[in-house]
Amino acid sequence: SGGGVIGDLAGFVAATYQRGVPLVQLPTTLLAQVDSSVGGKVAVDHGHLKNMIGAFYQPAMVIADTDTLKSLPDEELVNGLAEVIKSAAIRNGHFFSFLEENMERIKSLDEAVLEEIVYQSVTIKAGVVAEDELDLGLRNILNYGHTIGHAVESVSDFKIKHGEAVAIGMVAAARISRRLGMLDETGVKRLQKLIIRAGLPAEIPDFKVEDVMQAMQHDKKVREGKTRFVLLQSIGNAVVTDDVAPPLIKEVLAEK
Repeated sequence: SGGGVIGDLAGFVAATYQRGVPLVQLPTTLLAQVDSSVGGKVAVDHGHLKNMIGAFYQPAMVIADTDTLKSLPDEELVNGLAEVIKSAAIRNGHFFSFLEENMERIKSLDEAVLEEIVYQSVTIKAGVVAEDELDLGLRNILNYGHTIGHAVESVSDFKIKHGEAVAIGMVAAARISRRLGMLDETGVKRLQKLIIRAGLPAEIPDFKVEDVMQAMQHDKKVREGKTRFVLLQSIGNAVVTDDVAPPLIKEVLAEK
């Protein structure tokens, strides 16, 4: 039981000890309940690089008790909300609207709403993973916000929490989507407003653009020198592309 780090470590040990022993995940943070406990990716960090040593290893069972969320500091709830918003943004526009309508109830730990957001987020992730367990195609959409997000985490030396970094990355990716003629300006503003209402940051800190660009080159999502981005056609509809020109990325990173 625990958050994503403990779940990842336990999963990695279970995957490698005696070539695999049964694993039950008991996630106790919102981030772990809606994301890291589901899908079978387990990994540990190496040096300054995140999730560099790992495996695919499905748990026998995942038990998510939303009562555990009431024992956590507010910042942990906020950290997990980034992945909830991400799930809605990539796959379910109706769920995104639900989040817009119920953010105050989420922040006040309304039990019925917490159960709904965990259920909907897991349903979205499990559906994507079932179609692409080994991360060969569709599963890439789950990385929305993570390309720039992981780079921001690395440049901050992991002082910026995962959810905060993903939120920053989602807004940046939405702005790239807008510039490429996909997501409209209303969609960008809806996403940005929901992220801010959740208590998450929407703007990149004052890092050097080159530092963030360099960190992105170490990402597992780089193939043949091209960085793979998840972009939004609309709220609830994501696409994957490696056709984003570096000058456009730099322009968005420099935007304030």
